[in-house]
Amino acid sequence: MARIERTTEGDNTMDRALASHIARDAAFTNDLDYIDDNLERLSRGSTAKTSEQQKQAAIRDYKTMEAVLGGCDVCFKQTEQVDGSGLLRPPEYPMVALGNRVCLMLPNREPMSDGHCIIAPIEHIAGSSLRCDDDAWDEITNFMKFLLHMFAAQGKGAVFIETVMSTQPSRAHHCAIECIPLPLDMASDAPAYFKEGLLASGDEWSQHRKVIDTMLKDRAVAPDNDNVRDQDQNHQLARNAIRRGGFRNTMTAKMPYFHVWFTPHGGMGHVIENPDRFPPWFGREIVGGMLDLPPTVYRKPRRLKETHDQRCDRAAEWKQQFGWSKFDWTAAL
Repeated sequence: MARIERTTEGDNTMDRALASHIARDAAFTNDLDYIDDNLERLSRGSTAKTSEQQKQAAIRDYKTMEAVLGGCDVCFKQTEQVDGSGLLRPPEYPMVALGNRVCLMLPNREPMSDGHCIIAPIEHIAGSSLRCDDDAWDEITNFMKFLLHMFAAQGKGAVFIETVMSTQPSRAHHCAIECIPLPLDMASDAPAYFKEGLLASGDEWSQHRKVIDTMLKDRAVAPDNDNVRDQDQNHQLARNAIRRGGFRNTMTAKMPYFHVWFTPHGGMGHVIENPDRFPPWFGREIVGGMLDLPPTVYRKPRRLKETHDQRCDRAAEWKQQFGWSKFDWTAAL
């Protein structure tokens, strides 16, 4: 996606080059005959220059992405063996479940609560989960649903948080949605805690609402809807609800944001207008306050130094503790 955005800039570059030639032409007149007669002269050099710029931009983009992917600890990495074959090395996180597009893993740092886990796309998606396609989002939603069912069987609830501090592919981290379990009574109070925290965050004056409702809503088709004929009002099309709102229809990947899901249908969002003044641990701090945790747990959690076998053991213990096998929808893939 980033590569497409970079390469499409060439069209604008060509327009700017043509405009520059026109500006230097003292005899230019806004006449179609004049433009047709002098088109070759006006556009001379711009095409070759633009092609070279696109080539250099593609090279820079490739090198940047290679560096980003090489330094990403969430990505699966291809390593070359002695015999020349390739081996896919898993990320340095305890892997719980693997879908076609999305995986479920445990944090590689000290968890905030028992059961803390992470939903992340397998492909390197920089920054926002809004850049994921529909298939990936189907899997994200499945993980959310079955995690909530699993924790409910344990008498717990959970919140899902995502913090996007940068939208630049070279600076943004591999997108990840944290799932933090809470006692059931605290989970029901979570919307009030997050709303209070969001209202108190940022500057007093901002261009966006501090609290953006992203809950998916159902709206019945209105009787006077021109798309539904009167005789079809009792038809299934008229009875079905029209889906409005929701995280993917409300937030944008073009701006940094914070979002918390209370259900797979949505929650609350906040546009981060000034990333320098918004703490990246904001969501974890709200949960930490609810659980009465020390700041070291949610600000700079201790990194767990584990071998591959230790990570596998921790994932196996997590599955056994919470009975994940009953809720593992990826087993049917």
